[in-house]
Amino acid sequence: MPGRPFQSKLLPHLEFIRECRAQRMSYPRIAAELRARFGLHVATSTVFSFVKVRARRRPVFALPESGRTPADSAIPRPTQPVPRAGVRSNWLSYDPAKPLEKDPP
Repeated sequence: MPGRPFQSKLLPHLEFIRECRAQRMSYPRIAAELRARFGLHVATSTVFSFVKVRARRRPVFALPESGRTPADSAIPRPTQPVPRAGVRSNWLSYDPAKPLEKDPP
């Protein structure tokens, strides 16, 4: 593929857009300012995408290596459910020999 790779037409105005976002300026307002100051006609979604791509990334969550697991005491263990009054203890069980019934409220 000959030529340079694609570069955004907003790239020369990166600092201006950064300053506008630091002032909490909205994307439609930034697009209007680019049009007024530099004669650059861009859609609001273009400005948003430009900022989003260059935004700081969130840290990547990774599982620990297989030989290095946290201590068992740090892992929360599920507890047994506490039976409530008036609720059948086997409400999740299904018996194919019995017909399905709706529980009373």
